[in-house]
Amino acid sequence: MRRLAVGAAVVALMGLAACASPSNPALMTLPATPGLTASSSDLGYHAVTTVTVSGGQGTNPLWTSQVSNADFKTALENSLAAAGYMGTEGQPMTVSASLIDLKQPLAGFDLSVISQVRYTVTRAERVLFDETVAATGTASMGQSLLATERLRMANEASIRENIKTFLTRFRARAR
Repeated sequence: MRRLAVGAAVVALMGLAACASPSNPALMTLPATPGLTASSSDLGYHAVTTVTVSGGQGTNPLWTSQVSNADFKTALENSLAAAGYMGTEGQPMTVSASLIDLKQPLAGFDLSVISQVRYTVTRAERVLFDETVAATGTASMGQSLLATERLRMANEASIRENIKTFLTRFRARAR
């Protein structure tokens, strides 16, 4: 009887360990990156005052890790700040990001997630940038043995790469 109780407790703890966890905004944030940081002569330098995000989903612990609007917004704002775009100098700009798709695998050893986000940058009701960006993030077995954790890590890597691609394209267009 005691072995049965211990076995049931172990199974219950393993079930809890396999619960999906939400994405971490800090791990989706792109740090200051050479070549992507705005200078005072660049369009948008310290001018982004508003960031809106839509299309995200909260994580259901019994299903799979997702990216919520709040977490994506925090990561995008922090990435824009690190790149020198957030601020109140010049004419205010708005960045809108709509998470169109988060293609996640059902299973696997190395998990790759493809995020597709439409970014729109406006200033005084004029559209300065309007593109859809797709990016891939991968997490390997070496990073975590738990598939739920690898999926979360792949989500975070995909969003971070997506933000990086957006900043690269915006910066190229803003010159």
